[in-house]
Order: sequence, then structure tokens, then C-alpha cells
Amino acid sequence: MSKHASVPPGPAPVPAFTLSRRRLLGAACVGAATGALLLSPVAPVWAAAAAEAELSTFMELSRRLTGRNDLDAKVGQSLHETLLKRDAGFAARLGELQGKLGKTPQGLNEKARDAARQILSAWYLGMVGSDYTATVVSYPDALMFKAAGGVIKPRAFCYGMPGSWAEKPGLGRA
Repeated sequence: MSKHASVPPGPAPVPAFTLSRRRLLGAACVGAATGALLLSPVAPVWAAAAAEAELSTFMELSRRLTGRNDLDAKVGQSLHETLLKRDAGFAARLGELQGKLGKTPQGLNEKARDAARQILSAWYLGMVGSDYTATVVSYPDALMFKAAGGVIKPRAFCYGMPGSWAEKPGLGRA
């Protein structure tokens, strides 16, 4: 005989789930209300507000990391969108970096340092990524050219015949 008289011997019975008309109608109403809310014109407004706040955070961090207040907003938006498309975890690291930006680089964890590197690389090189799948966003507007004092003007066209870059330069050219 068992010490505990209140515990029945054997496994406890599992209550059967009964689907009543009331439960079915309740679930259908909740599903319809959720679908209507997600498909309503209000849903894109929420998404747009969140995306705008995230872009604002990206631009603020970009200004602080580069030390420049004259960053092009359209280039920034393109860089931000490209970073988000190429890296699913970028948004989380962006938020983490924002919370820790007042610290020295040594005080940042690896995720925040990685986000800072990605942002700086994108702005200075004008592209996102470093391998053969890199996405060029705006090469002429890259900060690497502005860092040279505006002396270097990248050309967006070929300035000679095809293959002219391979020829040895002539003497006396300035």
C-alpha cells in the first residue's frame, strides 16, 4: 500500500480536448480580427514608423562613428537597406551599438564592434560586403574620396579606349 493515499496509482489521465461550437467560433473571430488588423492600412504605418526610427538610429550612429555631420541621407538610406538585406542580425547589433556608443572601442563587445566596422566600411567604401558578392551602393559618394580633401574625383565613365589602362603612361604627362 502506498504512503500517500491521495495519489492514485498509475499515470494521470489526460483530459481530452473537446472542440465545441463556442470554441470554434471564438478562434475564428480572433483569427479574423488579427488578419483584419494586419491587413488594415494601420499596419504599414506601424512598419513605416519603425523603419524610420531604425534609419534615424543608423544615421545618428553613422554621424558619430564617421565624425561627419554632412552625410547624404539618400546614400545612408541605401546603405542601411542593403546592410539589413545582406545581414539578418544587423538590426539587433545596431541597437546594441546604440546602447554602448558612449564607451571606448575597447569597452564594446564583439557584436557592437562588428556593427561599427560594417557601418564605417559601408560609408568609406560605398559598398556593403567585401567578397565577390559585395553590393556597390554609391561608389562616387564614398567617404574615402572626401577624406582626401575632395582632390580625388572618381570617374563614372571610361576616360580612354578599352584597355587603355594597360598601356604604359607616356613621358611628360602631368
